[in-house]
Amino acid sequence: MVLTRLTERWELFMTELFHLPALPLEFKTVMVATALLGWAACCAQGPVPSHCNAAERTFISAKMQKIHTSSAGITYSPSGKVLSICINPEGKSITQMIYRYGAPGNIELEQVASTSARFGIFTRSTSPHTGENIISFNRGSFHYYVTEALGQGRGISLIVYGNGKKLVDLFSGTEQDVDFVSLGDDFEFDFDAIKSPVLVKRAPVDRLD
Repeated sequence: MVLTRLTERWELFMTELFHLPALPLEFKTVMVATALLGWAACCAQGPVPSHCNAAERTFISAKMQKIHTSSAGITYSPSGKVLSICINPEGKSITQMIYRYGAPGNIELEQVASTSARFGIFTRSTSPHTGENIISFNRGSFHYYVTEALGQGRGISLIVYGNGKKLVDLFSGTEQDVDFVSLGDDFEFDFDAIKSPVLVKRAPVDRLD
């Protein structure tokens, strides 16, 4: 019954918009099913996709953008990639943390914090009105930094150094729930007081500004 109503409405819309003739029922059904599947693939995860699975919580997820600097100022363009920090599904203590990066539905890089390879965490002030939380880890000779702006600042940054050179510098944008999501605002997560078997307080060794 629902599919029949949707089919009738979809046919009316297509007919009025594109001046199409009446279609056989099997074609109508395929068109509606295709449209619904397309909507589900596009929108099921909401404005900000996440690489975290059903057995994890999304601590941070952000649609990363390339940064372009010129004499006219700073502009951004989509990279098509999503950065996610995933943690254990329950509790205020963090017993697991996973970094994932890639296009939605296609993880290109994953790094899991462990007792032998702990992620660094650090909080610092960047101005009288702003600060940042920093999550970091090393992968071979490469240093990865995920920062979340605090105070009057907004947004998620990904910075990667290799052999002392900045190789990657991406930013999410500043609009929460559109450019990025963060559990930190509701989680009351204090980087300065955190105790975790897979995290350690560690200041960045590279320049992040």
